[in-house]
Amino acid sequence: MMGPKRPFLYLTVAILFYFVLATVENKEQSHSTSVAGMEKLLQLEVKFLEGLSEYANELEKRLSVVRGALTQMQVESEKAVNQTEYYLSSPLKAFSLIRRMHQDWTDWKNYVDEPIGWSLVAFMEKHTAELPTKNDLQDACIAMQRLKDVYNLKVQDMATGLLNGKQYDASLNALDTYELGQYFHKQQQYQLAREWFSETSNWLMNHTLPTPIAADRANMLYLFAAALVKIKYYSVARPILNLAMNLANDKLCDILLKLEADIESLSQEEHSIVPETETTPGFYKTGCRGQFDSLSKFYCQYKFGPSRFLRLAPLKMELVLLDPLIVVYYDVMSPREIYELQAYARPLLKRCAVYIDGKSVAQKSRTSKGAWINKEHSNLTLRIARRLEDMTDLTLKDSSDMQILNYGLGGHYAPHWDYFNKSSESQKDDRIATVLFYFAKVEQGGATVFPRLKQAFSPLPGMAVFWFNLHDDGTPDNRTLHAACPVLFGSKWVMTQWIEERPQIFARPCLKRH
Repeated sequence: MMGPKRPFLYLTVAILFYFVLATVENKEQSHSTSVAGMEKLLQLEVKFLEGLSEYANELEKRLSVVRGALTQMQVESEKAVNQTEYYLSSPLKAFSLIRRMHQDWTDWKNYVDEPIGWSLVAFMEKHTAELPTKNDLQDACIAMQRLKDVYNLKVQDMATGLLNGKQYDASLNALDTYELGQYFHKQQQYQLAREWFSETSNWLMNHTLPTPIAADRANMLYLFAAALVKIKYYSVARPILNLAMNLANDKLCDILLKLEADIESLSQEEHSIVPETETTPGFYKTGCRGQFDSLSKFYCQYKFGPSRFLRLAPLKMELVLLDPLIVVYYDVMSPREIYELQAYARPLLKRCAVYIDGKSVAQKSRTSKGAWINKEHSNLTLRIARRLEDMTDLTLKDSSDMQILNYGLGGHYAPHWDYFNKSSESQKDDRIATVLFYFAKVEQGGATVFPRLKQAFSPLPGMAVFWFNLHDDGTPDNRTLHAACPVLFGSKWVMTQWIEERPQIFARPCLKRH
């Protein structure tokens, strides 16, 4: 939208060489045979030096732009490298990273796309396939809106790093908020678009962007103002335009005055805005916001059986509900076990999918990456499998592999059931129960909620939640509708084990209902 115009660094030198070559082609002058002839060479050299001086000035100007932006970017990069997971746990930092890698580095690539920058261009071309795509950027915009919607956040607070009342050392710059405004404008959500564009305007009043377009601040402001005028956000464009006029040279002022006249004549056409009013949140949002009434659990106890091992090392359990049965276990996985499972999963993580008509399909309703690990993969997984059987009093025979999941920017799983509903002829077996392990604490968001049961569980390292998905007659229990709330701040790691129904014929017989 606002990419920099490619600078013509060699224009002057090229023109001079053109004159030299033209002279040679027209007539051989034998410069060495005459002082007078050599005087012409001196004059030509002066012109070469003028061209070289202009080239040096352009290089210095470019170097100044790069140095200024580099300092800001290095500070941000050092924060990220020193605390990678914490840094990426912030939805603002994560969104900014996606947008930066999709847009800013393309701008830098264009900026250095001259002979002096060829090595960097070649390097960037080599890694182009690794950069975020347009779809990635769109997904990031959707995630930001999801966070705003579920947690009832204000745009101004999000832009400045105030999340659910807690101030973080993070914020969005003008390009970040402008991109969000553009997305919501295209979605015809004009009130949201205006709010994000207003944050763009506020940021530009006091800051300069660390990108090539900021080399000429007045021109940069003009580009923003013109873009906002084009999509009819005149009131937002006006303060940006006023600042640009204070900084502009005479040539740019003429352009700005014309733009100002356009604003005056077209301001009546600005998008009509209907103020947003939040309706009463449903149980899903209420649970995600931690607003379920605090219900006392049945009781906490140690589980000493039936396994002999549990007599020596009982499990800490909390009985939450009897119907349907929901049990929470604490400290059932050690930090070392968690570390080893994460280390295994990291290089294997792929976008998670949902099952639709028997097929695995990536959906916006589930945004996370996962890796599967077989129960017989190692001594560790065998040990965890035995522990799972001790926790549930069920057998893992014929059950699926364990799935390790990591959630990113606004990562969530919309309300869903774990059962397939075996009434479908194509489904041979169903998931009688689920065990969900948590690997880490999530600072904000990321809870598992059961909207119909008004229960919510916030992640703690080594904790696990166990529940039955089916009634004792094998029919689906629709009360087990549950969801993974969007991660507001933090890195959420979980591991899921779905347990198949048919092998439980002796552990949990299927009872007939009359």
